[in-house]
Amino acid sequence: MARRARGAGLETRSSRLKLPVAKKPVFVKIGVGIGLGYRRNATVGTWVARVSDGKGGNWTKAIGTADDFDEADGREILDFWQAQDRARAIARADRARNDDGDKPATISMALDQYERDLEIRGGDAGNVGRVRAHLSDLLANKAVALVTSRELRKWRDWLTGQLAPASVNRTTNAFKASLNLAAEHDERITSRRAWETGLASIHDAEESRNVILTEAEIRTVIAKAGEESAS
Repeated sequence: MARRARGAGLETRSSRLKLPVAKKPVFVKIGVGIGLGYRRNATVGTWVARVSDGKGGNWTKAIGTADDFDEADGREILDFWQAQDRARAIARADRARNDDGDKPATISMALDQYERDLEIRGGDAGNVGRVRAHLSDLLANKAVALVTSRELRKWRDWLTGQLAPASVNRTTNAFKASLNLAAEHDERITSRRAWETGLASIHDAEESRNVILTEAEIRTVIAKAGEESAS
């Protein structure tokens, strides 16, 4: 685990609330090429990550709300230490993407990226595992920009023979989210039609069954339950 940096003016809510309201965040260095900033707003403050781009510049991103008035929950509301951890995680994810160079993103890479994004945002990374568990190596290594709606529809239809309809929808929704994230970061992915069409949700998958029992059937159920309780 990286050694945590101190920042006397930002560590506690009382010290932060003494800062003047300003558009420009106050930053502390928390690692090589990584800074954590706090922007004092008229209401609750915002944590901001600043990460060097390796080319003499840097980029910034708001990463959460400060625990100025409410207790930190580790997801939306962060204390100083949690904000540090999230800023470092975001920097690692960005550098991992850059390490891939200009290689076209594959479906496997898209899932890896989405998994990191979920971890950063405190989401359920298990959603990615459900997709991976049912992907063939051939499909996993397919470039996102080249995958077709027919390939994805064939996979979704196969999945309906493995899982309940509601589980199919949860799995395909996670799959679509990973491909959408890849498209947001790779300008070579010019269309999302392949997965919007090929991974379309199954209708009425969440519909509950409204089964009406006859009086005789109800009596039978009650009698069976009584027999099991007595045994």
